[in-house]
Parts: sequence; C-alpha cells; structure tokens
Amino acid sequence: MPLYVIEHPKVLLTKQQKERVCKEITHIHCTVTGALPALVNVVFHSTDDNVEFINNKPRHKARIIGHIRAGRSAESKESLISQINNAWMTIVGERCHLIGVNDVNPENAAEDGIMLPAAGEEMEWLERNEKIFEERAEKGEETSRDFLADLKAMQSKL
Repeated sequence: MPLYVIEHPKVLLTKQQKERVCKEITHIHCTVTGALPALVNVVFHSTDDNVEFINNKPRHKARIIGHIRAGRSAESKESLISQINNAWMTIVGERCHLIGVNDVNPENAAEDGIMLPAAGEEMEWLERNEKIFEERAEKGEETSRDFLADLKAMQSKL
C-alpha cells in the first residue's frame, strides 16, 4: 500500500536514477516497517519549468510524499524520512526539498481491490487472500504472483 509520489523537475532524474531511487525506497520501507516489497508503490511525476512555486517564485525542486498505513511509530516515520533523504542525496547528488509521510487508515484503502490489512498484519492478510492471489496469478496477473512470492518468502523465514 505505501505510495511514494516523487515530483521532480524533468531534467533532474535519469531513468537509472529513478530505478535506483525506487529500489532504495522499497528497501528502506520494507526494512523499517516489515512491509512486503510487492505492496510498495513508487510513482514519479516530472514537473514543467513553470508549474512549481515556492514563495510565489518558480523553483526547480523535488519532493517525495509517502502515503503509508497508519499505525507506524513516530520513530519509524522519522527513520523512513531520514533514510530516504540520505538515499536521495547519494543517488541524485542534491537535497530533496521536501520529504513527508502521511498516515492512511487501512480501512480506507485497497490494493488490487482487496481491503488492506492493519500495519503488521500483512502475513495474515496474504494467507487470508492466498486463493484469490493464486487465481489471479493463474490468469497472468503479475502483482498477484509478486504477492505469492512474498508470502512464500515470509513463510520460509518462519
């Protein structure tokens, strides 16, 4: 469920940088929260030169806004923001103007049409919906295959 929306000037990021940022955000989010990689969404939106303003002046800045399930501790959120900031700086070579994290109540969101679990209840959610994911995977749905792979990986660690 986490959705990280990255707004950036068109010229700021190469395709390779976007891929690295995506991998880092996914890794950081999963490490900090214990969430499944198949649930992490990262979206890039490039901005035109005249679209973004700060203090009523055109600016060329990047921002990352993460929407995560409510229930994470303040320490977890601070860790997410700090680690994403460090990864951005390493990959892009300049500070990200704004990084924010918003809480979303899981009862207000669905992933592929299935209501989301509370934070920390991913394993039970996967097991409860395993048949649905298997049926969808058989029809070729890649996301469902990813959910099943995450479930098997988690089960092998238990």
